Amino acid sequence: MKRVKWIDNARTIGILLIIIGHTVGATFGPTVQNVIFTVNVSIFFFISGYLHKDKPIKKVIKSGFDNLLLPYLITSVLMIAFSLIAVKWPNRLLNLCFPTLKQGIIAALYGVGTSVTIIGTKPVNVLSIGAIWFLPCMFIANITYTLIKRLMSRCHLKNIGITIIFSIICGLGFCLTKKFNLFLPWSIPAACISLLFYWIGDLAHQYDLFHKKNPVLFVICIIIWILSAKMGVFWFNTASADYPPIAVIGSLAGCYTICCFSIWIEEKLNGFSKRFIKLGELSLVVLCTHILDLNNFRFVFIIVNKIFALFQISSLKIYTICSILYRIVFALLSIFIVPKIPVLRSFFMYRQYPLKIINTKKSNKSSIEKNI
Repeated sequence: MKRVKWIDNARTIGILLIIIGHTVGATFGPTVQNVIFTVNVSIFFFISGYLHKDKPIKKVIKSGFDNLLLPYLITSVLMIAFSLIAVKWPNRLLNLCFPTLKQGIIAALYGVGTSVTIIGTKPVNVLSIGAIWFLPCMFIANITYTLIKRLMSRCHLKNIGITIIFSIICGLGFCLTKKFNLFLPWSIPAACISLLFYWIGDLAHQYDLFHKKNPVLFVICIIIWILSAKMGVFWFNTASADYPPIAVIGSLAGCYTICCFSIWIEEKLNGFSKRFIKLGELSLVVLCTHILDLNNFRFVFIIVNKIFALFQISSLKIYTICSILYRIVFALLSIFIVPKIPVLRSFFMYRQYPLKIINTKKSNKSSIEKNI
């Protein structure tokens, strides 16, 4: 399947916003932070909806396992392994992400982006698995969206009816955490919210929205995006926002803005676009290695602190900018190194490098079926 350049541009912008969002904090003020978090995750669900094609549900599950759960699995294992090393041999290079093996396994199985306490006969503290919460969440969302859309098609519902249904499901996602304090495994409330982004992305494709040049709509969407960020925060991973309807509208406006800007990059900066899209093509590799860098490694502090000591700099804003640049360089190194490591690359890039064990099983199964 031929890659669409502007889609990879949009993915690049999205993954850079994730890296920046995890580094910048409130250094440049809450509005800047909110602008980033309003759209840095939702853009990926929006793009998935734009690219959605009806497939057999078995194929959706198989594709999700290969391309979402395998990277999640290997990244979780690496996070736990580095944590155990930090426990056994404390050193200045590694953070203690999970204090015990049990806590790491529970975090990986539960798959949420923020630490939560599960209330039951015996309360259980579940540590955050970090930004890779997105992977099992998208796995759930892909399956759910395919099933619901197929059902809506059989019922011959019009687009407005489908929009209302997905809006209600989105509202349910917010209610699960805000009203009922239910932080379900695999970030299910966030998956509920994501379905509306899938659908609006799908509609954008149906109506060819992005190639109908509309500068007025583009400017309006930028304004809505910024105003929604000024009014409050939108935490997609916990399915929470200060003003959910405004947050969703602002996020959709941000998605439209990024997609239009991505098309402009492809059309006007073609030479730059060819280099720029590499991060987008391998955004999954970047996400997984970034979370290792963020949660397990302390290289950023060692390197940036040495630079600051050398040049006697004390500005927090400059420190943050240097940290962002370091994390982007780390991301660029990861997309250069990971594709060169056998076996490991198969977990992150299954389409290009299928795992031989799984492939062998498939070949043996096909041979048996032919013989029968």
